[in-house]
Amino acid sequence: MEENQDSLSGRVWLFAGILLALGAIAMPVLNPDLYWHLSAGKYIFQNLRLPSADFLSWTESGAPWTDFEWLAQIIYYGVYSLGGKAGFFALKLAVLAATFPVFYSILSLNGLKRAAFFALPVWGLALMANSDLRPENFSVLFFSLLLWRLEAERISGRGFAGPRSYIMLAAFFALWANLHAGFAYGLALLGTYAAGNLANLRLWPAGGEKSPGWRPSLEVLAAFAGTLLNPWGFKLYYILLQHAAQAGDMSRYLAEWAPPSLTNIWHWPFMVFLLVSFSLLLRRFLKDRSLPLAHLLALGWLAFEASRHTRHIVFFSMAAAVFSFDAAARLWEPAALRRRGRFLFGLALVYLALLVWPRYFAFKINLGEEAAGAAAYLKANTPELGGRKLYNPWTWGGYLGWALYPEYKVFTDGRYLFHKYLEPVSAAMADQDTWEKFAAERGFELALFRRDYRLLPFEQVNRKGERRTVLRPSYLVFMPEEKWALVYWDAFSVLFARRGRPVPAEFKIIRPGDFESVKLALCSGELSKKEVDAELEVYYRAAAAAPSRKEADGFRSWLAGFPAACAGR
Repeated sequence: MEENQDSLSGRVWLFAGILLALGAIAMPVLNPDLYWHLSAGKYIFQNLRLPSADFLSWTESGAPWTDFEWLAQIIYYGVYSLGGKAGFFALKLAVLAATFPVFYSILSLNGLKRAAFFALPVWGLALMANSDLRPENFSVLFFSLLLWRLEAERISGRGFAGPRSYIMLAAFFALWANLHAGFAYGLALLGTYAAGNLANLRLWPAGGEKSPGWRPSLEVLAAFAGTLLNPWGFKLYYILLQHAAQAGDMSRYLAEWAPPSLTNIWHWPFMVFLLVSFSLLLRRFLKDRSLPLAHLLALGWLAFEASRHTRHIVFFSMAAAVFSFDAAARLWEPAALRRRGRFLFGLALVYLALLVWPRYFAFKINLGEEAAGAAAYLKANTPELGGRKLYNPWTWGGYLGWALYPEYKVFTDGRYLFHKYLEPVSAAMADQDTWEKFAAERGFELALFRRDYRLLPFEQVNRKGERRTVLRPSYLVFMPEEKWALVYWDAFSVLFARRGRPVPAEFKIIRPGDFESVKLALCSGELSKKEVDAELEVYYRAAAAAPSRKEADGFRSWLAGFPAACAGR
């Protein structure tokens, strides 16, 4: 006997499905852009107005900035002020989990409530590509709400009734447009349903599709009018066009704009949705000799966008899940579908348990917070270093702006203002000469890099004239000592100050990745333990806020056994 949704067995299965779906979206908060959103939210709270120009960088200081995600930033700043990083996680989970009852309502439209125990985990997998905290989370919620409304209209044939409905639609899109630019997907979805439903009536007038008792053009017009109710008006569309024009270049440098890849396990559900959704639509057409063209059209353009840029995967996957269950409801009886559902439930559980959750647990730190130790050092040394032109990696700019403004301003962060820097920065990293030329042209006085653990062979000659090849860190070539002073390092970063102006204590002995060379110099008598101890103490004071000092700790342990530790070297 098939379990009833209201039976104990049915409730247990449903509860398990909800937990599994939540597990798919429970990724830790890693988005480094959160911090420039926080900076903007703080600015709005403190000044009671929106930022209209850049204030966080020295490269684009005063440049016009259309802060089109301002409402999301206010929410972020409020949540962070009240709950910190735990608040961030709760907010992300709440917004994405709010789509669950929406999807459940869509299942109800197709008489599939009893399939929810396995359909919800499938929905969770659809959301997984957007399971970090981003303003796009709000677009995911709004997109699902719009999809539910459009499906209800398509199935019932009853559309908006009276001016009040159109005003509510305009307000819906106005709110969406002030949270995130994903409202453009909503407009496209509205247009797709309008075209698809009308085409259905012409191609298959007896195919079961009901005549919409509404004017789709008025819905699109009302939604478009709503998007203009933002502080920037039509200018918001200029930013969208600018992003579209730059998308090809961004795909070469930013992972979220790159095409999906089979080597990325987070993209596997998308690959499955791509195959299964179109296959089910084809099977439905072969069975009924008709299908909702709105579904086919929507899947077509969403698949095209998702195949170009991974940040669009979530919208395709949501639509694919909805349309696949709509087709499945017409291809199989409910009992047969639930039997297949247990298999899908098992697959989702195995995929998450073996491939996803272990990686979730492996993440220890927000990608921007890797720079926390360097930021604390810079903050503590503001009297000596404050105001100097800082180079920083793209993904660290948001955190550094949040942690260091106004004493320091960043080179770049994740805002669209800095897309034009992606190509020249990438080119500058080709070799030492190209980098030095780029750094000189830009006037960098401080340079903060991610740790590069590459080691290069260096030949050393000791006091006896003996030659020996030692592997030493690549930055010794890239950042020559005669031009740059190493003033800070930790497990994630290295910070250099250009010579010519006074700097805090620099490190010439206690340097990251170079302890084998120091050990050799100590054991050969080229260095004394006293001078090594002195610099080691300077390091521990400078790196007091470092996220990890394991490397220095290991060397200090070795040094405690000196000179006996030299035996056998």
